[in-house]
Amino acid sequence: MTWREVPANEVRQIVMAATVKSSFLDPIPTFLLREYVDTVLPFLTAMINVSLREGCLPSPHKIAVVTPLLKKASLDPHDLKNYRSVSDLSFVSTLVERVAVKQLTDYLESNRLMPLLQSAYRRHHSTETALLKILSDALIAADDKKVTLLALLDLSAAFDCIDHEILTV
Repeated sequence: MTWREVPANEVRQIVMAATVKSSFLDPIPTFLLREYVDTVLPFLTAMINVSLREGCLPSPHKIAVVTPLLKKASLDPHDLKNYRSVSDLSFVSTLVERVAVKQLTDYLESNRLMPLLQSAYRRHHSTETALLKILSDALIAADDKKVTLLALLDLSAAFDCIDHEILTV
C-alpha cells in the first residue's frame, strides 16, 4: 500500500468533522482553527501530504501530554497499577492520524482484507452489532433444534496479568 496525497477538500471535511477539543500542545484553539480553516487549509494539506510522503511527522507533532487516569473509581488510587495512561496529542497530529486511518481502512476494505465479522475499528460496527450477530446465530441454531454453546472471555484487565519484568528484557 502506498499513501495517496490528500486533496484540500478532504482535509477540510476531516477538520470540520473533528471534535472541538483542544490540547495544551495546540498553538491555537481548535474552535479558532475551524473558524479560519480556509485560511490555514493550504498549510494543513501540505503538512499532512508531506508527513504521508516522508512517513514522518514534524517533531513538534510527536509530543504528547500523558495523563494517568484511574481505571475504575473503586480501585486504590495509591497503587500505580490501577492507572492507565491517556496521551493527548496536538490537533494536527490527530488530523494526520485520521487521514492515515481512513486510507488504511479503505485499502483493507477495498482489497477484502478486513475480516467480515470484525466489529472493532469499523464504521457502522460496534459491540451492539457483534452481540446482534451472536444472538441471531443462536436463534437460528435454536430454530434448527441445534445446541448452542457460548464461551465468553473477559480480557479487560489482561494487560495487568502480564509479567512486565519479562516484557522489558
